[in-house]
Amino acid sequence: MNKLVSVILLKELKDMLRDKKTIIVSLLIPLLLMPVLSFIMGKTMNSAQDDVNQNTKIVMSDKGNSSLGKILKKDKSIKFISGTDGQGAVKAGKALLFVEIPKDFDASISKDNNSGIKIFYDNTSQKSSIALSKVTVIIDELSKEIVGSRLTKRNIDIKILTPITVAKTSFQKEENAEGQIILGMLIPIFVLLYSATGTIAAATDLGAGEKERGTLEPLLTTKAGRHYILTGKLYAITIMGFIVSVCSMIGLIVSMKIPGGMFGNGSTAIGLSYKAIALIGVITIITTMFFGALELAVSIYARSFKEAQTYLTPFSIVPIFAAYGTMYMDAKNIPFLYFNIPLLSVSSVVKELTSGIYNYGHIGITIGWAIIYTIAAIIFARHMFNKESVIFRS
Repeated sequence: MNKLVSVILLKELKDMLRDKKTIIVSLLIPLLLMPVLSFIMGKTMNSAQDDVNQNTKIVMSDKGNSSLGKILKKDKSIKFISGTDGQGAVKAGKALLFVEIPKDFDASISKDNNSGIKIFYDNTSQKSSIALSKVTVIIDELSKEIVGSRLTKRNIDIKILTPITVAKTSFQKEENAEGQIILGMLIPIFVLLYSATGTIAAATDLGAGEKERGTLEPLLTTKAGRHYILTGKLYAITIMGFIVSVCSMIGLIVSMKIPGGMFGNGSTAIGLSYKAIALIGVITIITTMFFGALELAVSIYARSFKEAQTYLTPFSIVPIFAAYGTMYMDAKNIPFLYFNIPLLSVSSVVKELTSGIYNYGHIGITIGWAIIYTIAAIIFARHMFNKESVIFRS
């Protein structure tokens, strides 16, 4: 690296890291966001589940004092709310379910007939849906007992109901597969999103920020050519963006290991090989430099720090669309066209890598296109940096 570039790079990094807000926004928030979010969401979801399991409030209409009603009453976790307007109680949130058992329930069952049960619930309430699943399981168990009893009376083996048994096996352990699915959905988003957003603060500060503070003009009068100044700034922006991306991914991995978090009990396996991590790292660096060059060019064009922030806002939105393009796709069946589309190619190949797929043709195409786009972005940034009308635009 050229000595002048090194001096400018160190100068820009020191200036950025001297600002506490930069450290908080660029490093701590990406590192802590997912673990904190996972912990809060996990506690919220588990709290709802535990609350329903311990205190399932229902209104029951059982005029025939049925066997099902007796089973439900024996369950100590089910609390019965008195009242005749069961649907009204559910709508008002006073009860989670309204169970209506017909008067002739037992009579119909004893005659080997079918009997219908009505359950009214609130499908907009998480707790009501959990309660519905809980009561449905109890009803299904009773239904199986009734079927078994009917078959036994006719001297028919209950195994006749399951003529086919299925033994499920997979080449992946369950916890490994779960980890791959989660990583395959989230890491492409993180790579694109933080490659774009992680460079915005640095690009805004090193472009429009310096223009506004009046420190850019003295820098241009030094013996360092504009090419070296631009290169030093671009390296500094890329390093900051890459650090932000790494922090966000560390935060994601930590969140997957938090017991009781939104990813379960913390036993989810992180099935990424060192080769996959290295390749994702290379792709992240190139993508970060691409966004950094574009954002620096836009920032230099802006008259002020605030104007630059306005211009750079779309950079935090566009990558999300590309990431969502492959979010629910099977990594083994991503169309070849996707590897030739800007940003979508990055999302596609990162998804393959997180799934343990090493298609070097796809990797080569993606990196090749990414380098071309990055060179084009750098040329554009250099063009903007060399225009006096842009540098001194007011």
